[in-house]
Amino acid sequence: MKIRNLILVLSALALPLQAADVGTSYLNLPVEVTQGRTKLISVFLARPVILKGELSAAVTAGQSTFTAYGTIPTYTAASEAGAAELAPASDNLYIVEFTSGPNTGLVKQVQSFSGSTITVKGTLPALTAATQFILRNDNTLNSVFGSEVTQGTSTANADVVSILSSQGLTRYIYVTGFGWRRELARKGTDTDCGNARISLGTGVAFKSRSNKSINLSGEYRGSRSLMTVPEAGAIVGNPYPVAVSLQNSGLAGYLTKAVSGGDADVLRFLENGSYVQYHHDGTNFIKSTGSTVSNSKMLGVGDAFLLLPQNEETIAFAPQVITK
Repeated sequence: MKIRNLILVLSALALPLQAADVGTSYLNLPVEVTQGRTKLISVFLARPVILKGELSAAVTAGQSTFTAYGTIPTYTAASEAGAAELAPASDNLYIVEFTSGPNTGLVKQVQSFSGSTITVKGTLPALTAATQFILRNDNTLNSVFGSEVTQGTSTANADVVSILSSQGLTRYIYVTGFGWRRELARKGTDTDCGNARISLGTGVAFKSRSNKSINLSGEYRGSRSLMTVPEAGAIVGNPYPVAVSLQNSGLAGYLTKAVSGGDADVLRFLENGSYVQYHHDGTNFIKSTGSTVSNSKMLGVGDAFLLLPQNEETIAFAPQVITK
């Protein structure tokens, strides 16, 4: 897909490791939300690059670590073990994105650093020496929404943002005068949840207290969007600043297909307040109930859907191109 009228920006940061630049464009994207309605919102705009590098040695498929050429500055990833996943103690949440080779666009969350070795969550595909990567801080409640939401003291009078993690769906509100808190632990003395991760390429469920626009800001990346979806499922965001149909998204090449939705990867869209299920039958995207052909089903700007795979699945959208 060719995305026009965007400005090509080549990063020129003085970073310690040498690698190719990635074309990006900074966007401020308004997304409309409706009072009392939950909307799945895509979080596809990235935070700035903090380091660029390349692998010093090949990686065998299934490994969880890689070593960068040269010296990496000292970074310490915040713990997300147990309850800390819902409320990390700091903003030190990182992602790596591979920017060359057959896995260009693959994003992985960072678990830890040790010298020039980076350990990611999950496993890596086979990577060759000199594969290039970039390091960023991942998105969080604070970085995506800040305090620019309807604040309150409960879910009855505040905007509600729900994040899907390994512990299920957790609902957060911004408590007036205190910050982001879990819905059932919302007193000012409770744990600050502003650093809860909303990983790049995923999304949130947003229930608004009023009709308004939510402004999403960040770098639009000039590469395809490639991500790993766990068997438990994930909210997957539209990675483009334009609408795209299921047929043109490129997703079909990565999904498990079957005549029955019970045997296929399923995509659930929020439509008029209810989830409607779609899957690919091997020929077309169809509505799982009634089998209506739905290749033209649109994923709007800033929209997201819930993907429930049969097994852990690595998916990609069609390559994105930034042109002057």
